[in-house]
Amino acid sequence: MYAQNAMNCTFKRIELQGFAFGVIMGGKMNKEELKKKKGILDNLYYNIGKQSFDFYLAGTFIKNGEPGFTKWKKYSECVFPIDFDGTTDDWKEQTFFEQINQRQIFPNEIVLDLEEKDQIKPVLEKLKNMQKIKPEEYQIYETGSKGYHIHIFFKYNIKFTDEEKGFIIKQFGGDIQKCSDKTLIALEGNPHWKTGKMKQIIIEGDLI
Repeated sequence: MYAQNAMNCTFKRIELQGFAFGVIMGGKMNKEELKKKKGILDNLYYNIGKQSFDFYLAGTFIKNGEPGFTKWKKYSECVFPIDFDGTTDDWKEQTFFEQINQRQIFPNEIVLDLEEKDQIKPVLEKLKNMQKIKPEEYQIYETGSKGYHIHIFFKYNIKFTDEEKGFIIKQFGGDIQKCSDKTLIALEGNPHWKTGKMKQIIIEGDLI
């Protein structure tokens, strides 16, 4: 059964509804926003990756009125120093943490990038009928930019090659660029770096 219950419960505990766009525009995140971001990142590292994948993170910032991109940093480098409430005494580490809005795709994760909402239901039906490989969990998101993401997670010890991911993605009609581990995607529950709109979870039962 491919119910979303396990992941839904996890994300409900950290109230994954996103937060303000202020950090991208140069504003400061409040205490609730900081704690939520820390919870999202910790969930990925501890619950999804089972501490086996030190994934890359990156962010955006505004300088002299122009958008810029941070360098990529591993989770261990930029999130380990952050306390449970999303804060640290080191202002450089704090600044980078607040800028984070993109992450690396996991080796045990397939991301289906779809253009239209009406593509989602047929994809889910096909997903539920997969025989050779069985996903443990999946989540559906409105990206905050164009289209939708379906994040499909398999057992943490499954590590797909780019070629294997590409083959699976083609079967579902997704964007083949999401097969590469060199591709960063918008971080869940955060404003998309292009639009400032939140990448928000969609509950399967709410799909029309």
